[in-house]
Amino acid sequence: MIPAIDTIITTAIHERIFPGAVVLVTQDDRLIHAAAYGTTMYDDPGTRPVTLDTIYDLASLTKVFTATAALRLHDAGMLPLDRPVQHWLPALQASGITVRHLLSHQSGLAVQMAPLARAGAHTIRQTVYTATPKHPPGSVTEYANLNTFLLGELVAVIYGGPLDQAISELVCAPLGIEETRFRPPVEWQPRIAPTEWDEAWRGGLVHGVTHDESAYALGGIAGHAGLFGIASETLRLVQLFLRDGAWEGQQLLRSETTHAALTPQTERTGQPVSGLGWMLRRPYLGPAITTGFGHSGFTGPIMVGIPQERLAIIVLCNRTYPHRTPPPYRHHAVVAAITQAVWQTITGWP
Repeated sequence: MIPAIDTIITTAIHERIFPGAVVLVTQDDRLIHAAAYGTTMYDDPGTRPVTLDTIYDLASLTKVFTATAALRLHDAGMLPLDRPVQHWLPALQASGITVRHLLSHQSGLAVQMAPLARAGAHTIRQTVYTATPKHPPGSVTEYANLNTFLLGELVAVIYGGPLDQAISELVCAPLGIEETRFRPPVEWQPRIAPTEWDEAWRGGLVHGVTHDESAYALGGIAGHAGLFGIASETLRLVQLFLRDGAWEGQQLLRSETTHAALTPQTERTGQPVSGLGWMLRRPYLGPAITTGFGHSGFTGPIMVGIPQERLAIIVLCNRTYPHRTPPPYRHHAVVAAITQAVWQTITGWP
């Protein structure tokens, strides 16, 4: 165990950055920190102590599951990265957008999906599919939900079935993931941490349904958001990429594919840096900002991988409870401090 993490998390709870969290850290698949902190809803009625098996809304961590499914289809020869998306999604009116552009957030499309949620799924799809790129595809890196939404649509078409089944078969089942899924069953409710009070639209506590507005409007299953899961299973996705795509004797992803996924697709001044599905150079990577990879979710979860030290760090929390706060998001600094503490413990360097 790493005592500094206990201090960091308990301070964050005291400062009401989030009501509770689960933190897992492994090195070479050896567990070096596993702890649950706080509660699901501070001291509010119905709150529960957080446990290692508390289920959190994974929000945009869903994007990495979708990207991994797409990369597996790529390795199977079914999804060439530089083929136009229109080849499979002819209803998409924007030409020149490739699979690689979706994976690296370079489509040039700039539709904000959340404001469309109240208009419903049909309007969301129609708006995205008929949008005109704001920038030429490949010229600007701009993180946006619609890129992975379209990637999820693409995965479902090529897989030949619903997206949730595709992710289950291509990602979750091979990794032994059983308690990470879209639209969790009602019997899981007591284990799920609520995300926010939403009196304005959903009429109360958002609990057991996806917090993301557009994913909610789309029925709870989308490429960019909707998954719920536990920390120990989210960890496996990071470990898969630290292992160069190998898992329990199987090569789930080619080594070349995992390396490409963790390599900057572009580096432009003032723009975010993205791999294929993974985010790079993010502040929450702390001392590994130039070498690590990770992804964050709006509701609070963050996962981090540091290849040179073979470290995986998972922080699941519901920082949006009881209500979301505007950027800058304070939990990013918390995770950066955790990464720093882990780094110091492993390397002995400040």
